[in-house]
Amino acid sequence: MSTPVAARHYPPGGDAHGRAVTLKAAAGQLVVAPVEGAALHVPAARLQASPRGFNHSQWALAWAGADGDHLLIVDDAAVGPLRNGLPGLFATGDQARQRAGLHRVFAYGVLILACLALVVGGVWGFDGLVDRVVAHIPASVEAQIGEAVLARTRQDGPFIETGPAAEAVQAIGRRLTRPGETLQFHLVQSPQVNAFAAPGGVVVVYSALLRQAGSADEVAGVLAHEIAHVELRHSLRQLVRSAGLQVIAAALFGDYAGLGQLGAQLGALKFSRDAEREADARGLQRLADAHIDPQGLLRFFETLADTEGMAATMPAVLSTHPATAERIDALKRVLAAHPAEAVTPLAVSWPAVHAALDKTAR
Repeated sequence: MSTPVAARHYPPGGDAHGRAVTLKAAAGQLVVAPVEGAALHVPAARLQASPRGFNHSQWALAWAGADGDHLLIVDDAAVGPLRNGLPGLFATGDQARQRAGLHRVFAYGVLILACLALVVGGVWGFDGLVDRVVAHIPASVEAQIGEAVLARTRQDGPFIETGPAAEAVQAIGRRLTRPGETLQFHLVQSPQVNAFAAPGGVVVVYSALLRQAGSADEVAGVLAHEIAHVELRHSLRQLVRSAGLQVIAAALFGDYAGLGQLGAQLGALKFSRDAEREADARGLQRLADAHIDPQGLLRFFETLADTEGMAATMPAVLSTHPATAERIDALKRVLAAHPAEAVTPLAVSWPAVHAALDKTAR
């Protein structure tokens, strides 16, 4: 029997997150062992293996059972023991990857030359190329970029998933989420005063930002602004702009692997003044729709602007979203012109949030 290999199993009727299992090759069969419960023994002849993910970094192993279709996802870097135990299983997928690789090399070369000709000739311009790519990125790719961002974020610190601080973030998130939207909110223990939203509805807030904020309304304002950047596709546009011509050409061809790899850099992207103003306005509208006091966003940036000169290092949220006097004045004008109506306080005890974060930091 081969060395165990970690994977995720998506059984018929299961949830979207799957479940952790280990895989072993034994006597022409794949043994799928869950953490709890009986193992499945699947003959290799019933399995289909196909490459998945950005740059084919994963394998999908599928088979039809009596109860429906099963799917396993395993990292390409980990499948060595399965290749040795079931050598014929990956042959077809390997051939497909080789053909696709040769096809992409040729196609990318042609596309890069074509893109250069269009840019030099003034037909599109670089911004035109960026807009064309962004307009055609499917929702499934946005979700994959969001997952890549989330995986990278786990390196910044442990996720806080229970307790008053985590509950506060979820309560704020529920109020900000509109009907039909799928947003997921995460709290990371980190000394960085930062928050960002990623394609695919991933919203991340760092514990230091909660410490800096004076109320739940302030955090709601920041998160509404960050969600607006994704809603307006600012994040995708900046990601594509930073990618370079080769990745852009690949994306025009429908290969978004390069964007997926760059997705981990999303939290450090900077936006133009116009994009910031647009996201402020859209964020204020989201706050109004959720009946949350929009003054919170203004108060938070005023606080950060006051402390910016005194801090040894600039808060991360300011380095990517500068709280300039011009921006603060613009927020004041918008709020004065559109006063909040029917505000419903967020049911969050902010002293309890700060107390919980103090305990977590010890």
